[in-house]
Amino acid sequence: MIVHIPQRTSQEGTPHRVDATFPKTAPRGRVPGSTSRENITALFPIHHLADASSEGLAILYQDRIIEANRPLLSCIGTDLQNFPSIRDILPGVRKTPPDNSYHPGVLRTLEGRSFQVAFRLTPLRRNDLDCLALAITFPPCLSASHSLPPESVTGLCGREEFEKGMSAFLGNGTTRQPAGILLHANINRFRTINERYGTRIADSVLNEIGQRLRAFLTEECMAARLGGDDFGIFCPFPYEHPIQATRWAQIIRDIFHTTVSIDGHRIHLTASIGCCLIPFDTYHFETACHYAELALNEARRLQSPDWIRFTPLMQADVHHRSKLEHDLQRALETNQFFLEFQPLICLRTNRIKCVEALLRWQHPTRGVISPNEFIPIAEESGLIVPIGRWVLLEACAQVSRLPSHVRVAVNISAVQFLHDDMYAAVIQTLFQTGLAAERLELELTESIFLDAVQRNLETMTKIRALGVKIVMDDFGIGFSSLNYLRSFPFDRIKIDRSFIRDMLNDPQAQSIVSAIMTLGHAMSMEVIAEGVETAAQLEMLRHTSCSTAQGFLMGRPAPLANLSAYPGMTDTPVISGKNSGTSASAS
Repeated sequence: MIVHIPQRTSQEGTPHRVDATFPKTAPRGRVPGSTSRENITALFPIHHLADASSEGLAILYQDRIIEANRPLLSCIGTDLQNFPSIRDILPGVRKTPPDNSYHPGVLRTLEGRSFQVAFRLTPLRRNDLDCLALAITFPPCLSASHSLPPESVTGLCGREEFEKGMSAFLGNGTTRQPAGILLHANINRFRTINERYGTRIADSVLNEIGQRLRAFLTEECMAARLGGDDFGIFCPFPYEHPIQATRWAQIIRDIFHTTVSIDGHRIHLTASIGCCLIPFDTYHFETACHYAELALNEARRLQSPDWIRFTPLMQADVHHRSKLEHDLQRALETNQFFLEFQPLICLRTNRIKCVEALLRWQHPTRGVISPNEFIPIAEESGLIVPIGRWVLLEACAQVSRLPSHVRVAVNISAVQFLHDDMYAAVIQTLFQTGLAAERLELELTESIFLDAVQRNLETMTKIRALGVKIVMDDFGIGFSSLNYLRSFPFDRIKIDRSFIRDMLNDPQAQSIVSAIMTLGHAMSMEVIAEGVETAAQLEMLRHTSCSTAQGFLMGRPAPLANLSAYPGMTDTPVISGKNSGTSASAS
């Protein structure tokens, strides 16, 4: 059973509330009479209801709930379409004046539970329809049970107590087979919250999550802080009704996906969530924990906004990834990696001005393995640091033998940038290879800003001070690219290939490309178009005053020795029909 501790209150004695985001949901069902629920809902958009609020929020028309937020639906135990009459769940509410004042009441759930609440009604009149806005403040706790000792920051139990409670539940000797859903949740980017706002606010975030878990779970559930920003939640359900697991998973997702307001800071929270079903996936608690963690790892890998349930394929994938990780370590020791280079062409002079280094892996039995397959494993295992250092050193060493006007661009993983001393790595590489700093470019994506933002900005500034150029890769596909351009003075930006691919047939893509060109010139940044594969694309780019292009039209990735014969490594123009190729990914 879950630990319940009274919710924090303000100095005025009002319950602390969590700010909310306002996602839209589709209206369902119909309002009695000639007016449809859909029409009523259109008058009162759901984005005005806070799904992440600590209060239950609803809009009433006559005696029917026509819109409600998820906390209220979860508490009652139903969906909007099957929501009972307000008279059944909150007796006396229609006799209460809509004066925007809080009144005491008794809330009844479909499970037959009742508890004291405070509610208020506010009149709403839209399009000659008399409606009411209902706000319900849930009690600070739904049970007085304290069978598990609370953890100090969140008020939940700790890992040890959680394991004891689970063992007791699964081995309680009841005749009915115990069933439930075990969820493992991890707050995304919590390290960034800690670094940006400090430990006190980060602890307040954890406390908010603890409050929400205590408020929306029943006394039969168990919730624990397993350590750091990891949470374990177990919610039982009748063995005959496993569909209830979906309801619990939705509740847990909504608890973690919210916006909290602390000391004037609005902090948007999301979480990766993995789960497994007991006994449907396994009878054993230890195995269930392992399965839930595998599902959590999959949710992290996919960056899923929803929960992920364990499947046997995940276990097989673990073995595959473990084998690949072992092979990656072996590849480093036996020089199985090699580089290919793709040219970047100056469209004014038609000469190669830079080559991008692209990592390849020649596996002894599987042949060439795509970076898309092994780079994520390298990042998860930490091998990306030594692999990334090898790429940086090898690329600079090879390009140092080219004419002095040719630069080299090296992709740097956000994980590598975070966990390695990139400033020291760059200095060491330049010293060992003799490459001039001005000939080195580091290509970064905006994921570099997801963790340790201030530290990464400081490192980028120091590297740039050496003369090394910093390039924002895949520009245009992220949500915060413009903000990062303002925060850090990149030397160059590379337009994501998806816009180049679509601009001939999509006026919007064409407008975006043109706008990025204008923006780059206004900010004194060189703009590079990648993924150029046809002469028509190239001609259109010339009309947008694009300065540099990269793609199969100019040259495919190849060993540097092959590129040395290309026109453009000297003073000869590079563009020729023989270098054109079919559509495919260049990297």
